[in-house]
Amino acid sequence: MLDSLPSPWALVKVVSELLLVPLLSVPNDWVSFNASMNGRLRQGVPFAQPCFASDLNTHSSLKCPEIQERYEDHLFRSESFGAYQLTNWEECQTTGDKCLLDWKSPLNPVAFQPPQKCSQGGVPSYYIEVKGPNDVRAAYAFSRKTNIPLVIKNSGHDFIGRSSGPGALALWTQGLKRIKLERQFVPVGCLSAPTTAITIGAGQHFSAIYDFARENNVTFVGGADPSVGASGGWVMGGGHSALSPALGLGVDRVLQFKIVTADGKYRTVNKCQDSDLFFALRGGGGGTFGVVLESTFLASPRVTLEVVIGKYNNTRENSVELIKQLSKGAVQLASDGWGGYVTPSLSSGVWINPVFNSTTEAEKSAASVVNAFRSVRGTTMFLTMDSFSDFFDTFIAPSPDPVGRPFIMATRLIPSGAFDDERLIDLMANAMVDSDFGQILAVAPYGFKDYDEHGTSINPAWRDAVWSSFMSYSWNFDATLAEKIGQYQKLKRLWTPVRARTPGAAVYMNEADIYEPDYENAFWGPHYERLLSIKHKYDPHHLLDCWRCVGWKGAQDKRYRCYPNVKESTDQA
Repeated sequence: MLDSLPSPWALVKVVSELLLVPLLSVPNDWVSFNASMNGRLRQGVPFAQPCFASDLNTHSSLKCPEIQERYEDHLFRSESFGAYQLTNWEECQTTGDKCLLDWKSPLNPVAFQPPQKCSQGGVPSYYIEVKGPNDVRAAYAFSRKTNIPLVIKNSGHDFIGRSSGPGALALWTQGLKRIKLERQFVPVGCLSAPTTAITIGAGQHFSAIYDFARENNVTFVGGADPSVGASGGWVMGGGHSALSPALGLGVDRVLQFKIVTADGKYRTVNKCQDSDLFFALRGGGGGTFGVVLESTFLASPRVTLEVVIGKYNNTRENSVELIKQLSKGAVQLASDGWGGYVTPSLSSGVWINPVFNSTTEAEKSAASVVNAFRSVRGTTMFLTMDSFSDFFDTFIAPSPDPVGRPFIMATRLIPSGAFDDERLIDLMANAMVDSDFGQILAVAPYGFKDYDEHGTSINPAWRDAVWSSFMSYSWNFDATLAEKIGQYQKLKRLWTPVRARTPGAAVYMNEADIYEPDYENAFWGPHYERLLSIKHKYDPHHLLDCWRCVGWKGAQDKRYRCYPNVKESTDQA
């Protein structure tokens, strides 16, 4: 840690000896910045570094065993700046620089003993743990002066790499854990009727929010990964939930943001003030319009949930057939407010519904689920749960999606009119089960009609979507660049036919192929030009740029040098 940097030579010595932080600027710049921050500038040390022996004796016999034991632990990773939930953003995919363990067997010494070395990879060189607006202002000023790129990092749960960047200065918001319930909340400057709301710091994650909601007898509509921060990219990209078919997306429920924009102003943004920026933050994506420090969401009364669980033997044949059978009732289920997840690798599917008042009504509505599982000799069970928090703790938290490994994905929001296309469903099902990990997320807000048609910047095609389906591939610590590019090629080969049969469909930008064709239309549809004008208004000098975010200038920027150049191989970039 750079608790103090007494001279430029001291910084040179730290950088050159550790071989972890490249010299990106005149050392005096970093020294002066550290002094202006009262010594709070920190090195971005790769997560697994304590497991790598070196001549500098950086090996830590105390830290390494815990890292190995909890290598795939969402919350543990979120507490370390140098950790990313998907490790392709810890490594530099193009150069092979990395500091990774073998995710299949973290105790495997081949990954971390000589001749293996711990390299910086894609982890930002330095970071500030954000405590308030002044930290963000100081980072903006430093970036303007030095041209050193900025990134915003929360828990590191980012599929497209917005929160990583070699040579960058990062603003780490994980420490902003504020959470407060207000029974009479009115957005600043508005004259609307008071409502019950939860205000959440940027670093507060879903797991803690759901505990808080249970304690206060309210419902928070949030996602399925325990370490994701509700105030970050989740809501700014749309924010889906198993409750979304009935209660809407995160962008439908957010009432206010507090954000530091590139001009240094700390703004309270809602539908009554800076309404254009509020529009942009409700779907335009995180990391590009400013640094959000907290947000406020509508909190609904506690809801009782009807739940249906399906189990089956997940052979390849059974999984494809199950998806086909489930597709037959998907639109009706979404119309009735059912949301959930189908996960072949777990041999299961689960749906919840906050609308029905009895199990009898739920069983009638979800008869297509029963029939689908019966068609593959599976079983189903109905039950009632007292709250969404209880559902999360019972069915989601014990088996979240995999982390601690590289993870590239291709996704599509399947519109309601496409479910009669048997060929599409067949292509999609086969692609999913043939990949390393595939899933159907029944999380689109199809049954939710109480939304502001002009108030959010998500692709309007979200409103006609029923499923968000994805396939993915991974690799291990010893993969070559050619092998990594090969995984991207397989993504394209299997998913291109799905795209071709769903023209005009939306893609959830937070869970996207990083080489998504025509990404501006896929992510935002007709809203892109308006979003671009808002970007130019609030960040005219592009202090905050990120991969395929609004206003992205292309891959030539040095901050993107760890993204593989797969243009010729995949014809997508």
